[in-house]
Amino acid sequence: MLVRSLDAIIAGAAPSLGKRWMKKIKEAVNLKAFGALPEAELVSIHDEVMAKLSRWFVNEADKNEIGAFFVMVGKEYCALGVPISELTWALLLDRKAVTEFLVENDDLEGAHRIYAIMEAADRVSDFFMLGAYYITRGYLEETFLRMRKGEKLSDSAMQKYFKDDFFFK
Repeated sequence: MLVRSLDAIIAGAAPSLGKRWMKKIKEAVNLKAFGALPEAELVSIHDEVMAKLSRWFVNEADKNEIGAFFVMVGKEYCALGVPISELTWALLLDRKAVTEFLVENDDLEGAHRIYAIMEAADRVSDFFMLGAYYITRGYLEETFLRMRKGEKLSDSAMQKYFKDDFFFK
């Protein structure tokens, strides 16, 4: 059985969650580039992440769908010049916002309720860790392609610094 606060996230009925994340973004001193993005864009990306999280919880989205989404996010923000460290930090702040929402908006009485919230928080963490992994992959893949295109570096020189197995191979 899902906890009530998780039901609200799945139903898209948790607008305070986006506000909570935006507040964390604006307060973070190490998110200069990401925090400077237009608020409408931040709200949009948060809504997309929450939609994927909802699909993840109801088992409508698998690792491949989630991975493809976050690879795209990594590539897009690389092209915008947002540092990868800021992307992963913003993702961490979103995980914190969701976890706080789960704990604060549900009844913690009884062992079954506590275990249900702990299980939900664990699934939230898995989702965001998967997201961080794939954002990094997408970001590095885009960096690799941009360097290769603009700098005429040999494949062996590029592979010396980019040891990952990218999707485009």
